[in-house]
Amino acid sequence: MRTLKSTAAVAAVTGAMALAGVLGTAGTAGAAPAGSVASVEAAGAGQVQAAADYSRKVWKTVNHRTGPSGDYEAIGKLYADRYYTVRCWRVGESVTAEGTTNNVWILARNDSGRWGYSSAIYFSGNKYADLPASARC
Repeated sequence: MRTLKSTAAVAAVTGAMALAGVLGTAGTAGAAPAGSVASVEAAGAGQVQAAADYSRKVWKTVNHRTGPSGDYEAIGKLYADRYYTVRCWRVGESVTAEGTTNNVWILARNDSGRWGYSSAIYFSGNKYADLPASARC
């Protein structure tokens, strides 16, 4: 019985240490550019956690803007058939295009290195460009 408890305790401590190591290094591969969304507040915890970056494909050229609406300044374009670094999604202005209506916008980095928003309609994948629910801006 003592051996079983000791083994379980070692496994629990080892698992906790591994999880802490993963959480402690998530999103630290590179510094976020000035003016970008670099962190996300953990819900209800009051802690700030580094945001993760993902790679997503744009299937049709789309405007890239400073905010999640057509009213925001256009800062460039994201071009069709290319992959871009994206960080998160947020709800914004509804856009209807290509027979689909969607109000989700993706925070992406353009070719100039600027972060901005583009409608998720133009990204491959589901309504959220296949980003996880936890990747909300």
